[in-house]
Amino acid sequence: MLKEIWITRHGFREDWVNPAPIYPTGLTHDSQLSVEGLQQAEELGVFLQDKAIQRIYTSPFYRVLQTILPLAKVTQVPIHIDYAMAEWYGEAYPEYLLPTTIENQQKLFPELDFQVDYVSSVEVPDGPETVAKCHQRTQKGLDNLIKQLDDEGEVSTILLSGHAATVITAVRTLMDDPNLAVKSGTCSLAKLVRRSDSDTGSGQWDLVLNGDCSHLSNGEQRSWMFAGDVPDYKIK
Repeated sequence: MLKEIWITRHGFREDWVNPAPIYPTGLTHDSQLSVEGLQQAEELGVFLQDKAIQRIYTSPFYRVLQTILPLAKVTQVPIHIDYAMAEWYGEAYPEYLLPTTIENQQKLFPELDFQVDYVSSVEVPDGPETVAKCHQRTQKGLDNLIKQLDDEGEVSTILLSGHAATVITAVRTLMDDPNLAVKSGTCSLAKLVRRSDSDTGSGQWDLVLNGDCSHLSNGEQRSWMFAGDVPDYKIK
């Protein structure tokens, strides 16, 4: 039975500080991490390496895979690409901007143990998403994922790794509160612990950490919150 969920956002992006960044995947919407972001990823990995994380469910975008790389290299935790945690573009584009292929991800990150047969808990978005639709995507995905893990009965602790929007919607989904104020700084951590209900057998979640950045030497950075159906990533 799943008992503990950690949730993190990718680290500081290179295209936030470099007007002419290199895009390893060749996709200009798929930035890599900056030097600051790489340091954050290392610090995140050090903090999480003894937390008994058994699986990582992650957005497929390059910066997110870079973020979980230090942890996965040390622990050899298997990587599951899941669109419940993938980027949210709002209504800024007429279609969803896809990541690179799994084959290319394997070439770019040979150290990661990609579970290529894993089927994402939710399908790729089929077009523009309002804030409400982003919440619905994450809720559907996490409902499916938690049921699957409970049915398996072998996994008690996982890490979800994504973007500001899906970090927020994931915590809100688990807390059953669509308006919860969720902190989402780069490489921040949320931690949720399941509270069992002896009468019904169902589980609820306690939010133990909300956007915690105490593991990061430079503290909280680029915290973000929804401000309409077109994302404004200039906030902070």
